[in-house]
Amino acid sequence: MNSPMSEALLLHSTAAGLDAQRAKLPQVSAPFRLPNPISVASQIAELGGSIITMGDEYLFHAGAVAPQEHTVHTAEALASAIGSVAQAASALGTVAQQIAFVARTAGKRGDAGYEDAHTVAGQMIEFAVETARDDLAEAAQTLRTAASAVSPPAVKVQRAALARSPGAPAPTPTAIAVPATAAIQRAPARSR
Repeated sequence: MNSPMSEALLLHSTAAGLDAQRAKLPQVSAPFRLPNPISVASQIAELGGSIITMGDEYLFHAGAVAPQEHTVHTAEALASAIGSVAQAASALGTVAQQIAFVARTAGKRGDAGYEDAHTVAGQMIEFAVETARDDLAEAAQTLRTAASAVSPPAVKVQRAALARSPGAPAPTPTAIAVPATAAIQRAPARSR
């Protein structure tokens, strides 16, 4: 059975992967440029891969015999994140559809309604990309919240102390891998 520490690491790692995917979304700020269709397709495929990976983890956790509380928390967070990532993939599907529409109608410049249709397509692309960005941020936050809930008490105390320390770097998923007692022993004494 997985330990609370390994569950927290899994959730943080998965959240970091979603953050990386969110960072690769096309920029839709002014001036607007049509996203590269190959890049959008690649991102849809990556999100599909993330859904499969999280689905496998969910299956493992949900299928546990006599699961512990941290296992149930992890399964619940994964299920919620899967829904958000699926919504992000759907939003990128809308982006791909609008890019295809623009490509298909490129030769109709000058026709009645051409400019309006392309303006609407651009607005739909912008909205869909921002929706995907929000959905991925929500999924990552859900996973981080669950990781905090399942973290062993010593890790929670260490994170709280670090958060209160002025100038302390933000905790990272790899920082969790160090046992709390070892990290406390290695931490230099701070003078006020």
